[in-house]
Amino acid sequence: MRRLLVTLAAFTALAAVAAPAFAATRTVVLSAPASGLRYSQTLVHAHAGTITIVFVNHSMLKHNVNVEQGEHEFGKSATINHGTTSFTVTLKAGKYNYYCSVPGHEDAGMHGTLIVA
Repeated sequence: MRRLLVTLAAFTALAAVAAPAFAATRTVVLSAPASGLRYSQTLVHAHAGTITIVFVNHSMLKHNVNVEQGEHEFGKSATINHGTTSFTVTLKAGKYNYYCSVPGHEDAGMHGTLIVA
C-alpha cells in the first residue's frame, strides 16, 4: 500500500510539471533556454488563487521573472543564472504580464502573458 501511495504521489508531481503550458493549473513552470533573451513560453494559463511560479534558467546569464498587471507588481523571483527558483502570487482572473527585469532583457523580447481564469 505504501509503495502504491509513493508511486501515485510521484506520478501526480510529474503530471503537474509535464502538463502543457495551455492547461489551467496553480503551478506555472517558466524557463529560459541556454541562449537568447527570451522565455521558452510566451503564453501560459493558471487558475485564480495562489499560484506557484517555478522558473528554470538554463542560461549562464542572469534572469528572473516578474508578474505585473499595468503598473502593479504582484511578485518576482530571485535573479539567478543556471538554476531554479520559485515564488507564489495570489491572482484574480485576468490578464497579467511576466518579464525579466534585468536591464535590456524585456526590451529584447524576454516577456510573456499569463492568463488567469
